[in-house]
Amino acid sequence: MPAYVQCSITMGKRRAAADKDAPTSGKWQEQGGKWAAPGAAANGAAKSAQWRPKKPEGSAAQEISAAEAAAIIAARTPAKGSGAPPPVNAMSGSFIPPGCDAGVDEDDEEQRFYETSLVKGFWCPSRLRGRNESLIEAVNDWHFAMLNDSHRNDFYWKSMDSVVKDKRVIDIGAGSCLLSLMAGKLGASKVVAIEASRDMVQLANLNIERNGQIDIVKVVHNLSSKVVLREEEKADVIVSETLGALLLGEGTLDYIADAKKRLAKPGAAVIPASGNQYAVLVMSPTLAMISSVQSDCNKGFDLSAIGSLQDTGNLFFTKQWGFRLNSLSDLKFMSERFKILEVEFGTTQRKDIPLVKTFRLEALHDGIVHAVVASWEVFGDTERTHRMSTHPEETKDAPWGFARDMQWGQGLQLVEDFGLAQKSSRNSPPQPFEVKKGDALLLTARFSNPCRQTFQFTLQREAPVAAGEAPKQGA
Repeated sequence: MPAYVQCSITMGKRRAAADKDAPTSGKWQEQGGKWAAPGAAANGAAKSAQWRPKKPEGSAAQEISAAEAAAIIAARTPAKGSGAPPPVNAMSGSFIPPGCDAGVDEDDEEQRFYETSLVKGFWCPSRLRGRNESLIEAVNDWHFAMLNDSHRNDFYWKSMDSVVKDKRVIDIGAGSCLLSLMAGKLGASKVVAIEASRDMVQLANLNIERNGQIDIVKVVHNLSSKVVLREEEKADVIVSETLGALLLGEGTLDYIADAKKRLAKPGAAVIPASGNQYAVLVMSPTLAMISSVQSDCNKGFDLSAIGSLQDTGNLFFTKQWGFRLNSLSDLKFMSERFKILEVEFGTTQRKDIPLVKTFRLEALHDGIVHAVVASWEVFGDTERTHRMSTHPEETKDAPWGFARDMQWGQGLQLVEDFGLAQKSSRNSPPQPFEVKKGDALLLTARFSNPCRQTFQFTLQREAPVAAGEAPKQGA
């Protein structure tokens, strides 16, 4: 993985320049499940009863202290140094949106246009000529699916209803300005829509004109971290849909915190208000069929050496692999789903998220743990009345579910035994992680530094407890 994307998961083509100045040179990266900019991110029913998660079967997962984890994990590498990490720029390493050209001259030769991406001699639709190629790729990859996720749209509509009337609103990463137009229709006095793509700004202005809101919604072509508002222009409400396949994958933590500090009035409402990132261990022989060497499929030949190339270090996305997780008929949850991260947007900061967290789990079934699946949920208000999630069982049969899985889906990391991996030879494939019901396991999540936008999992068995000694409880 290139150094400049240390805080990102790369998906699809790698297009960003490899120099450290990429965020300020108008270039961009693919991160967090959608395209990613250092300061902006792309983008009335009665209240229902407050939602509360259903208590899962099996024993509860425990987050354990770093000290306890170090004590019970065999051969754990000691941490280097101590104390808090050195201070870094609040936006350092953060997400860069598709087609970001704010601050870039329109005639800049470094910009890549759609026609230059085509094979020489191929026809170019005139409507696409001269448009930012990365923006077109992103829109066709996930933006149409996002716009047509009716439950997502309803989530934002209900979350803004009764909150934005007669208020000033800022929409971070406005894109098509759908959320801005919703705010205007719900009675907002003024909406500042911040969008980093010149092409998208032009189209958004057309949307605003065609929907009769030119006196309410104003589009600003810039990164939200570069926008400056006069005191009387500051917002009462911040709204943003800067969520990726991973909860923080599009830098939403950074950009909303920055906006609340600089662009909003004290006590401004934030939509979404909060969110949780979850993980769960899964088994699926079908998943193993596309991610490992299966000896019974190879006419008796030993091809196990190829298995040594299996990637158990990176977290991928289900869409990247070309399938919906809930389409796997043999998918089985091997642990309860547990929360690895909880944030309040506009309040939680990077420094509040530890770089390493370890959780004690219990296997729910006999079998093989093939992967860890990451999904999230967000809440539109502080009372948690309105909720949206990417949990695969919730998108499976919903009329909007396919669109959600095609814009977000879930994070997926293949699993091997972390303890055995330290002892295996270079050309040996990872050993299947076999478990028995009730086995005690330790899952460690390592968050990217400095941005905390992505993470890596490692799984191993809990070190045996000495005879007569009770296991320690998590902090």
